[in-house]
Parts: sequence; structure tokens; C-alpha cells
Amino acid sequence: MRRPAMNPVPPVTRTRVTRRGYGVSMTTDYWQSASEDEAMQDEHGFIWDAMLDAVDVGLDGARVLDAGCNRGGFLRIVSDRYKIAAGFGFDPAAGAIDDARSLAGNRALQYAVADTVPDDWRDFDVAFSHEVIYLLHDLPRHARAMHDALRPGGTYFAVIGVHSGSPLMVEWHRESGAAFDLPPLNNIDDVAETFHTAGFSVAIGRLPIRFVPIEGHGHHEHQRLLDWLEYYYQHKLILRLQRPA
Repeated sequence: MRRPAMNPVPPVTRTRVTRRGYGVSMTTDYWQSASEDEAMQDEHGFIWDAMLDAVDVGLDGARVLDAGCNRGGFLRIVSDRYKIAAGFGFDPAAGAIDDARSLAGNRALQYAVADTVPDDWRDFDVAFSHEVIYLLHDLPRHARAMHDALRPGGTYFAVIGVHSGSPLMVEWHRESGAAFDLPPLNNIDDVAETFHTAGFSVAIGRLPIRFVPIEGHGHHEHQRLLDWLEYYYQHKLILRLQRPA
């Protein structure tokens, strides 16, 4: 899911809070607002490139699932770069999903307003998520749902930088976690064990980030560039979760 660089979750206190997504307080239609969600999607291009660089399975002809797709930007990139059979994305932000549908054009993409995989979405070859895990109050439920949505032999790539091993995110969570009703930060070992218990074969690596943009991403603020580089190069991780064949 697409999140602002300097603020890993949406500042929901700026707009009406009327419901919950993944157990986290959010606005009626967007994680922030229409324009702010659009900006968030635009900012994450360099992360999406790194995610695709990390993929070690074929995407041509694949059925692809994006958990926490927001406005659908990642699936549009995947559809444009690869000859996927179809792409499916879900997100609890209804306004963002409306935007995803309108932006899909003639691509073979489908979207749903949901905080978990819809019951009739199955047999995916590959699944992705970006910074969804830290939002979840029930990670085992998510792990089971993603496992069941994959075909035997399918792979789920989950990116997580907001965890207890990241000093920058520990600082952010201490200052902002309660305001957003976030769960406690996850320990990466516990995350790996949760997915293993759900039936996955688990592997982990650092996300292969190249250059980190400065302007427009918040990384130049507060004179903390080295902290952000440490975050992206050391603490931004990607889990490769395979359902056994």
C-alpha cells in the first residue's frame, strides 16, 4: 500500500474519521484525501521499481494480486511492463478504489473495497504488498488469507520497513502510533514465524533500492538524509513467501 515517505501512515486526523481499515482509523473514502493519496502513489515509484527488481518469478501470463492497492498505481505499472493475464487489487479506502477503477483504462485489472482478499479471488500466481503488515491488528488472519488466495507454488512478496528493528520507525511509532490506533510494531522474527505457521516457505532480503529521491519525498527535511538512507538500505525488507506446490 502506498504511504507518505516521512509519515508511513496517513494523517487521518486532518479529515473526518468514520470507519476503520485493517483495524486502523481512516477517512470515509481515502487514507488521507484524494489529492494526498495521489501524491503518495506518485512518490512510491522508486520503491515499486525496487520491488519488481527483487522478483525472482515470472510475471508474464501471471494472475497478480496487490494487497492494499490504494489507487492501483503498482498494478498499472505491472500491467504495462509485463504481459500479465490479469491483476486484482483490494483496499479498504473506497474513494481510492473508485480512482483505481477509473485509471485502469483497458488494462485487465479488477479492484474491490475490502480489508482482506475477497472470498472468490483465488489461484493467484504472484501477490504483492507494500507497508501493509504494520497496519494489521490481526496478522495471522492476513497470512492465512494470502496463503489461501495463491495457487500451490505461488509467491507473495511483502515489503516491510515499519518494524521494531528500524530506529527511524520506532521513533515515528512512539510519536504517532497511538493517534492512528496502530498495533505494536512487529519484530521481523515474529512476522516470519506468523507466515511460516500459515503454511508459507519464508525467505527474506533487503529491498534492492537504488537512488533515493530527495525533493518531493520529505527525505531532505529535518537534516536526516543519512537516517533515511539507513532506513531504505538496511531496514526496508522484502519477504518472499511461497505456498508449497
